Amino acid sequence: MNKIEKIINERLMPVAMNIQNNKYMSAISDGFSMILPITMLGAIFTLFSSMQFEWYQSFLKVTHLATILSYTSKVTTDMIALYVVCAVAYNLTIKLGFKKDAFSSALISLVLFFLLLPNGVGHQLNTGEIVPISNALATEYLGAKGMFMGLIIGIIVPIIYCGIIRRGIIIKMPASVPPTIAKSFASIAPAFILTGIFSVVRFGFEMTSYGDANNFIYSILGGPLQTLGNSPFSFIMLIIVAQLLWFFGIHGYMIIRPILQTVFIPLSLINLTAFEAGEQLPNAITYQHYGTYANLGGSGALLGLAILMAFTAKSDRYKKLGRMALPATFFGINEPVIFGIPMVLNTVFFIPFIIGPIVMFVIPYLLQVFHVIETLRGIQLPLGTPALAYGWLEGGLPILLVQAILIVVQIILWLPFFKAADKQALLEEKQLDTELTVNEEDKVGNSIAEI
Repeated sequence: MNKIEKIINERLMPVAMNIQNNKYMSAISDGFSMILPITMLGAIFTLFSSMQFEWYQSFLKVTHLATILSYTSKVTTDMIALYVVCAVAYNLTIKLGFKKDAFSSALISLVLFFLLLPNGVGHQLNTGEIVPISNALATEYLGAKGMFMGLIIGIIVPIIYCGIIRRGIIIKMPASVPPTIAKSFASIAPAFILTGIFSVVRFGFEMTSYGDANNFIYSILGGPLQTLGNSPFSFIMLIIVAQLLWFFGIHGYMIIRPILQTVFIPLSLINLTAFEAGEQLPNAITYQHYGTYANLGGSGALLGLAILMAFTAKSDRYKKLGRMALPATFFGINEPVIFGIPMVLNTVFFIPFIIGPIVMFVIPYLLQVFHVIETLRGIQLPLGTPALAYGWLEGGLPILLVQAILIVVQIILWLPFFKAADKQALLEEKQLDTELTVNEEDKVGNSIAEI
């Protein structure tokens, strides 16, 4: 254990802290958190319109609710790249020290995102002939497929924008001009320079076989990231890193969240789009695999432990902690258990704490491989969504049942380790009670002797 601790402290911890403190990664993470209400809206309305019950679908068609419910997803998840580029640019501008310019930077980033979109779409007639429409923007890259470009623009534009302002290349207005007007003029020069740069970039890509920048980015980055995201080994490695960091007292999920979001949220949105269209879900692993399976009951597969503490503990320490922490753990909030036991540097619970989340992911993944269950729909749910309800929303009754089975597996996994810890705690409590009793008897004896 000392060797492992030394390796983690010397090699893993510096990397983890650099990721946590990296302004670019944290800007991406904060950006995704900022647009959570938008992704949730799209996901919930998609869920309402896509539940596959014959009577329900008939009801939606008769009442025209199917059409009404479809509006929201078209302007939320189907245009998610627009919100990503604005949110990431806004947060990065703040982190670069230009809070007052955050809105202007985000707005210019959005303009440049549109600038790089290819012009013209093809409309297929009933005869099969495809008619080109030049004065139109393709919506192909407004959704999940354009998120990679949105992330890149959301990072590059604020860097250049803030660099221009830092060098004083702005239009300065007299002091008598209202601040709002002065700020608008101050952003003109950076916007002009950035627009010129990106116009040249667009023209350059139009001269290549890719045709446009979006197609290039998606071909170069989209494919490899999807391959990485659909690899169970990369997902397991992120789980291990998160749990090791938790063991040493650092919020592991917060460290790996930017990576999880960057790689797996696009895959989630692709699945959600396919679910909305009634198509087969293409991606085997999504961002929601962490919350639905690996993080069931909080980091460390702790719901099973909380149940054991609440209902089987013999020691007062674990019994009271379990009854207090169980409701929070059921809602995915693990801090009461992690810091109440505590889990930090706790060698007794080290094995289930590290292995538990991996088992929680591997079991449903294998069920997917053998076509017992489907992959997840990619619905973005907020922290605090309770277990079982989480599973039902992500995949209906089959995923709810899988979560119930995983809770039983958690209990079995934690049982031998918890029994040993509970037995030790009970012995310590009895020893403490004995010492207190002896002290009380000594006090009584001393009082009688004084009388």
